[in-house]
Amino acid sequence: MAGKPLIALRFQRTELEAKAELSGPGRAILAANPHPGTLITALREAELARDAVHALALMLPHRQVVWWGCLAARLLPDLDRRPADLAAVSAAESWVQNPQGGEAERAGEAAAQADLEHAPAWVATAAAWSGPSLAPRGQAQVPPAPYLAGLATRTALILLQTDPALAGRVGYGDWLAIGAALMHGDTGSIAQGTVRQRLAGG
Repeated sequence: MAGKPLIALRFQRTELEAKAELSGPGRAILAANPHPGTLITALREAELARDAVHALALMLPHRQVVWWGCLAARLLPDLDRRPADLAAVSAAESWVQNPQGGEAERAGEAAAQADLEHAPAWVATAAAWSGPSLAPRGQAQVPPAPYLAGLATRTALILLQTDPALAGRVGYGDWLAIGAALMHGDTGSIAQGTVRQRLAGG
């Protein structure tokens, strides 16, 4: 994976400083690494998986960051028995497949029907915040800040770590493996499958 080229990433140092909530060591690594690829590599090598996930969530393009949340949420073993949560994840997936249509608005509607204390609502929110406007249809457009989708996905990843259905068996290292695959242009399905296999093995 390390040998694959990076996709085009967003790299706004001031945004990362203000929004990524990096640890002290993570902020020092950010200051020393002016390139997105070397930043994530350095954070991984320093065993700062949390910081790497927080940074990458703000650096991935919107489609990839929303897909990251979808892949992670699909690890919930009881998702099919949680109708509102399943609808939220499905709406986010629909946006990934067709980001030019009205899927962002529909994802926002699905997020509103789900519980914001659980990850799927935030996955759908990430898709909604990737759309052209935060304002309801018919009102003047209010473009979302470019980092909002990443913050929503980050929230989803954090909530998944404490979701009772996963029983604390997933962590930042798992999310980083999936996110790093997406960073290198992969679909992330193999990385997700590795995590799923581990979870199935207990």
